[in-house]
Amino acid sequence: MTAAAAQPLLIGIGNVLRADDGAGYRLAEQLLEPQPQGWEVLACHQLTPELASAVAQASRVLFVDACMKVATDGRRYGLHPLQAATSTSGRNAISHGLQPEQLLSLSQQLYGHCPPASLLLLPGHCWGHSDQLSAETTQALAEALPIVERWKQGDA
Repeated sequence: MTAAAAQPLLIGIGNVLRADDGAGYRLAEQLLEPQPQGWEVLACHQLTPELASAVAQASRVLFVDACMKVATDGRRYGLHPLQAATSTSGRNAISHGLQPEQLLSLSQQLYGHCPPASLLLLPGHCWGHSDQLSAETTQALAEALPIVERWKQGDA
């Protein structure tokens, strides 16, 4: 794919059977109806090595996922810039369930391209077995849509 043909890519991540964990997936589902124009939207349960090709073809990538009040890496809700991992070794390095930074690194290693990327973290409150989002996370999804639209336009 030529650089001129590259489009932005949004990847919504989450398990829709674990309540708020499905927030990123649900956001991507909302953006898929109607079919998005000028960008690609993917909904997935976890980041897998197979996604490296789509990442490599993108002009920029936005990962959307849910997290508790403070993510395990110290990030809070909101939009965060990402960098490719310096190494894909370590936890889940050659299996399914990659972290966004690992997927970016894999894209660079396999396809020679690592586009600019960001992570949008949505607040999650309920993590039990349910196919419903909490009221708080449902509200956060509505508030995230303008952020995603600004990102799509290159303003975020």
